[in-house]
Amino acid sequence: MRGLVLAALASVLPARRARADGASATLTYAIASDVDTLDPDWAYDAASRFVDRQIYETLVDYDGGSADRFVPRLATVVPSVENGFLSRDGLTYRFPLRAGVKFHDGATMTPEDVRYSILRFLLLDRDGGPSDLLLRPLLGRDSVAGPDGRPDPAAYEEAARAVSIEGGALVLRLKAPFSPLLAVLASYAPVVSRARVAAHGGWDGSESSWAEHWNPSKERSALFADADGTGPFRLLAWDRAGGVVALVRFDGYWRAPAPLSAVRIESVPDPRARRRLLAAGDADAVWIDAGEAAGYRGMPGVEVDEDLPRLETADAILLNLRAAPSGNPWLGSGRLDGEGVPPDLFADRDVRRALALDFDDAALIRDGFAGKAVPANGPIPRGLPGWDGARGWTLSPERAAELLRRARGGALWSEGFLLPVACPTGRSGALAACRTLAAGLAALNPKFRVDCRELPQSRLLDELRARRPAALIASWALDYPDPYNAVQPFLGSSGFFAAPLGYSSARADALIADAEAATDPAKRRADYRELQALAVSDVPALFTVETNGALARSLKVRNWVRNPMLPYGSLYEVTKLP
Repeated sequence: MRGLVLAALASVLPARRARADGASATLTYAIASDVDTLDPDWAYDAASRFVDRQIYETLVDYDGGSADRFVPRLATVVPSVENGFLSRDGLTYRFPLRAGVKFHDGATMTPEDVRYSILRFLLLDRDGGPSDLLLRPLLGRDSVAGPDGRPDPAAYEEAARAVSIEGGALVLRLKAPFSPLLAVLASYAPVVSRARVAAHGGWDGSESSWAEHWNPSKERSALFADADGTGPFRLLAWDRAGGVVALVRFDGYWRAPAPLSAVRIESVPDPRARRRLLAAGDADAVWIDAGEAAGYRGMPGVEVDEDLPRLETADAILLNLRAAPSGNPWLGSGRLDGEGVPPDLFADRDVRRALALDFDDAALIRDGFAGKAVPANGPIPRGLPGWDGARGWTLSPERAAELLRRARGGALWSEGFLLPVACPTGRSGALAACRTLAAGLAALNPKFRVDCRELPQSRLLDELRARRPAALIASWALDYPDPYNAVQPFLGSSGFFAAPLGYSSARADALIADAEAATDPAKRRADYRELQALAVSDVPALFTVETNGALARSLKVRNWVRNPMLPYGSLYEVTKLP
């Protein structure tokens, strides 16, 4: 199979140097992370979602670089009260659907495909996945599982009532008004082909079989390695081992064909390797951390786009309060003997606070980001309500030492520890954050050792889901521009990070629910300010810095859309000069 994939790549995408004249209009884009899955309803990482976005389409999309204006895609209208497609009570959205749209296999998209796609997104509901983004507003529940942890038969009935086709339009009926709905629909629940999913062993759309396809493992999801969307590019091949996704232009696309004839998305974790590819003309665009931009300035034929806005909680150091105890290589010896850590080391809040007191964010900004960052105040990024409600810990190694001397009856200080920290490969900021943590702890006590271990993003996510790392570094790109989506993953007991890492706070859960339901902007702001303060005092994670994005590209590459909700951009508009 690997030989067939490589042969397909070679036949359609010639060698990099053979493309130097630009006649093929092929774009090679080197990014740091690897792709986790091609199934758009399972994907919840930035690299996978970026690839899916080129292949699939949603009902509406962001309008250029705006995070709060939308344009129609597979719907012909963006619902609003003014145009009559959104009810005045905010509970019913009607999306007239575009006719004549083709899937990549040549089949015509039907209204039933659209309804099926929303239902599949809701009912797949894999652990730690994105389904709750629509489950909450449409069904009023966080999961389709019942009290026994198994699929609740009532969930299908609720979903079927909430999602319908009426007069050729998709109709969504909400449990309560949910203002970010269009933003969620601009990023999630793209339209898939029901026939294609069923042909690959997935859900056929029937009520009787949906539970069989609930919460699949990654590789068992029907579209894990297959794709059939309506978007501007179709999948040619995914060389998973080699870290290459090859796309070609879909000439049957309902809009004007994309200017690019083909796209090659390469996972290149080593920042130095990405720079070499761009310098040699073997890559046309390179994703970089803000701190790496200086190394690209002045390169012949290269332009660096800096200070690209993005809504992201970047490079947070996450602490596992209940790491899986059995057969866990991330714990070393699993004891306080200088060769590992116990699985509940970070269940002690004073230990978490000591790490925060000892973390030198000024050194991280200087050494890891070349000054192109500011200290984070908590999980909420700048520009969202609540951001200004807290400040991080003031550096105090002396106070940190006091707390660590008392921990575990003095055993932590006397015996020391070896703490492996999982870092995403290719994220120089994440590695710099880990090294800052290591340097600070070693300066306190040479028996405190931190081992920064890089691994591909897809493996890091697998390890997180298995609750293995005692500590890891991760970033969270917001799903929609609202502070709820920044605090829930880190502080909510069912959050993407909080749940597998064992963090739970009744106060945080109450504040999150209160802020979500509040309609008074002042009330919401006050709740989120308190949540920011709670994140600082409780330290479920060390929130390190905030920084903007950066892209280095050939001068031949033009029309790159810069949107804070699209970390890697959008390729439909991109052009490449000969």
